[in-house]
Amino acid sequence: MLGVKRNEVTLETYNNEWEREYEATKKIIFETLGDNVIDVYHVGSTAIKGIVSKPILDVGVFVKRFEDINIKGMQHIGYEYCGEAGVSGRCFFVLRQDGDMSKHHIHCFSDNHSNLLDTIRFRDFLNKHSEYAKQYNDLKIQLYELYPTDRIKYTDGKEAFISKIIELARAERNE
Repeated sequence: MLGVKRNEVTLETYNNEWEREYEATKKIIFETLGDNVIDVYHVGSTAIKGIVSKPILDVGVFVKRFEDINIKGMQHIGYEYCGEAGVSGRCFFVLRQDGDMSKHHIHCFSDNHSNLLDTIRFRDFLNKHSEYAKQYNDLKIQLYELYPTDRIKYTDGKEAFISKIIELARAERNE
């Protein structure tokens, strides 16, 4: 099941259904955003095999022209437009269920935006290195136990680990 109440943290074990949900969502994004889309990526913890995750599908989208993102089209298919939502250069959309449950987070960026590139690096590194994926899994559980009703503190608690992994990923790729 996908969905987490606003501001809360819920963790579920990895679920193969998340990949199918991503594929269906990817198709809808291509249909809605059209030829402005360069590529669509499954990102976030639901894209890292074997770890716990907030059951929210995170999807990253590179677009050709940021100013041409079809906001009205995304709203028409049920996504709430949230502007940059704290990340410069991002166009952020949320699909909610029952008004309060976040199901999908769609992160649109212009081509080669560092934020989405780092998110992809992080995902790929953890999928390749199970020992680091386990460390991330354990950290997420610890933070959940501390902050089950505070998604901001939960997310902030992961920041140093995520930065470390991105640096390791860049070094591994000689970037």
